[in-house]
Amino acid sequence: MLSQSVGDWIKENKLKQEEAAEILGVSRPRISDVVNQKIGKFTVDTLIGMLVKAGKTVQIEVK
Repeated sequence: MLSQSVGDWIKENKLKQEEAAEILGVSRPRISDVVNQKIGKFTVDTLIGMLVKAGKTVQIEVK
């Protein structure tokens, strides 16, 4: 799941929410929403954008 990947990246890098927000270009409350899996507040594009800013590669597969 995209939001879980963002949360995992924050944990893996031992970032505070404020630090993650600065790196990802969003507010600290938005990071809180991601960490707490409030996925209804995000579009797929927003989550992909966060992951790209985190240096991740996102692949979408349709079968």
